[in-house]
Parts: sequence; structure tokens; C-alpha cells
Amino acid sequence: MNANQVGLVAAAFALVGVGAGIVGAAATGWAEAALATAATGETARFGPVFVAQSYLAATATVLVGAVPLAGVLGVLVGSRARGVVSAATTCGLGTGLGALAYGLVAVTVIVVSQGDAAAQAHGLVDALVPTLATAFVSGAVGASTGVLGTVMR
Repeated sequence: MNANQVGLVAAAFALVGVGAGIVGAAATGWAEAALATAATGETARFGPVFVAQSYLAATATVLVGAVPLAGVLGVLVGSRARGVVSAATTCGLGTGLGALAYGLVAVTVIVVSQGDAAAQAHGLVDALVPTLATAFVSGAVGASTGVLGTVMR
């Protein structure tokens, strides 16, 4: 295991998480403005439900994005590893911890950006289990693709 590479992979995930969170917040802010803030008639009545769904969809989309990132980083870092065990542990820990940071940062940015019309939208605690599941799956994908990356040397 290479601790420096674990940290590098985790840092890359955290930085991408900031970007994904900002884009998610922009998209949900746009949905909130269109569906609730300026809405009239029936749209105003159902607007908060649509806003909550848009926050949920944006959060789920952001979390799903961690898995392909784990695959790409696993192959790249694994291709530099000295052996299969080193690749699996370095890439597995790096992508697992990185995806946890990615998810926590991105979800926090999305939740903090919620406006007044997002009263029915999820909070940080609501997204904790999906974020942990994303980290676990990303770690498994990262470890697996890290092993595949050793073939690329």
C-alpha cells in the first residue's frame, strides 16, 4: 500500500466532490426558482414536492458519479502499483475514503444551498446511508480496477 497515493486519490475525489456539489446546487437552485419561487396556480401548490424531487435527483446523480470516477482512478493508480495486493489496497482505500469525502462534500453543498421552497427536501442525515453505500461500492470498484490496472504496465 502506498499512503501517498491513497491521499492523492482521496484528495482528487474531494476536489471533484466540490465541483459536483456546486453544479448540483446550481441545478437545484434553478429548479427551485422555476418550480416554486416564481410559480403561480397549481404549480405553486405542487412546487415544493417537485423541488424536493429535484434535490433528491441531483443528490443521487452526484453520488452515482463517484463509481465511474473510482474505476478510472483505480486503473490509473493501479497501473503504477508494484503488485496486485498493493494495487488493491491502495486503490480500494483511496477510492473508498475518497468517495466518502466526495459524497460528504457534494451532499453538504447541495443541502446548504436549499432555499425556502425546499422545506420538503432531504437533509444531511437523510443522505448518510446512500453516501456510505457509495463509498463502499466505489472502494470495491477502485480495488478491482486497480488490480486490472496492474496488467497495463
